[in-house]
Amino acid sequence: MTLVEKYNRMPQMKVAFAKDTGYAEAFALQTGSHSMYLNGFGLGVSQYLSPEMQLRGVFTAIINNDGVFLFNISGVNLKRARKGFKTYQDAEENSLITEWELFIILSDSDYLKRTIFHNGKVEFKKRILWKSIT
Repeated sequence: MTLVEKYNRMPQMKVAFAKDTGYAEAFALQTGSHSMYLNGFGLGVSQYLSPEMQLRGVFTAIINNDGVFLFNISGVNLKRARKGFKTYQDAEENSLITEWELFIILSDSDYLKRTIFHNGKVEFKKRILWKSIT
């Protein structure tokens, strides 16, 4: 069974995070996930909020609905995400929004428990993944 098939069968609300690629959009659609490619992320998040607050709305919606985060780490600067950001603007100005999203997940144990890390083909165990990054 492919990851797409596996994730598509998951009954929980899902949101897919990934670097902006054509594959990322297709993956989100094929897995039935909410994503940045949908108006309001498909979650009814107001477009009138700042980009940071829209993303925070995504996190809140998934937590409130007992959902999961599907996070594709391909192309993501994992060391930069672990280091963190002083502000959202720091990430935005440097085209590191996906790294900021990962930083937020890593900073909150409730988010981290609900996150499945993958590269589009293989799912990673959290403890092995994060111990490998120094």
